[in-house]
Amino acid sequence: MLGVVLAGLLLAPAPAIAMPDSTGAGRGHTVDRTTLRLAAKLPKAGFRLGRWTLQPVPWQDLRLNGGKPMPIKTAGPQDAKGIPMRPFGADKKLVYNPTVLAQQGMRRLDSWLQTGRSVHLRYARKLADKLDDLAVGGQEIRWQPHGYDLVAQSSGWVNANSHGLVLSFLSRFHAVTGSAGRLKDARRMLPAFAHHRGDRRWFSMVTPERLTWFEHWPDGRAVHTLNAHLNALFGLYDFWSQTGSPKAQRYFLGGVKTVREKLHRFRRKDQLSRYSLSSKAGSLHYHHTHINQLRILARMTGDDWFARQADAFRRDERAWRAKGKPDQAGHT
Repeated sequence: MLGVVLAGLLLAPAPAIAMPDSTGAGRGHTVDRTTLRLAAKLPKAGFRLGRWTLQPVPWQDLRLNGGKPMPIKTAGPQDAKGIPMRPFGADKKLVYNPTVLAQQGMRRLDSWLQTGRSVHLRYARKLADKLDDLAVGGQEIRWQPHGYDLVAQSSGWVNANSHGLVLSFLSRFHAVTGSAGRLKDARRMLPAFAHHRGDRRWFSMVTPERLTWFEHWPDGRAVHTLNAHLNALFGLYDFWSQTGSPKAQRYFLGGVKTVREKLHRFRRKDQLSRYSLSSKAGSLHYHHTHINQLRILARMTGDDWFARQADAFRRDERAWRAKGKPDQAGHT
């Protein structure tokens, strides 16, 4: 049955993602030429755009794909339906974290494609349903707020990291199942990228240099967080791969331009990279995340410059280890 489903997916109309066959190996598609020409015809934006042409990326090379399949039962706190929860605050109250739900959802989809075990797809559906329950906004726009008071936002803490991850999850759910409902849900997430400081909810901002940033901490706790900005880009890419959306492509090209212009400020030669531009120390976890994300961005853009920066980050880590690991910082 899984082979039949996947064979049908090869007919997807906007195939930037190379969908796997029934063996789990990626197969590339020919990208629609009209879609690739959109970069030259994008509507004017209030921010600078890069001139990259988006490239097809094999399924197994996308963020969170291609790893070891998830166990059927996972450890840690869960609700009655097996949805993961996380302790929060001094009283360790259990809460749902949209970031965790989206990450596990994508891993469940990949585990289903790798193993053919339908239990993974059932879990992915449960996770998507819970994200639906947590979402707010209405028919025209969808936000994925964190309902707990990590930052002081009466409307719920929204951020580019979880928004991008949920957008990726819903887009990939459509990619592997053909679910029109999930793609409709993903489409409602795109308008959030147009909201800026001063709006009730926002995570996008444009600097005086006309560079667009997708913020993890709109309250200013940390300024320009690299991994969150990149996860937002990956969400836009995944949505574009299923729709050919010019708006998604515009936001993506604007965000990549920002990375190209400002990545040098995150790098600390012979040390771990900064988590954000307001960070003084590095974090090994996020340093590795940055390396992985930069390699994926190189594939999405076809620009080897990003892969070379990942190599430089790797050399920095080796030098840092040789010096005895002098500093690290942890981040939420």
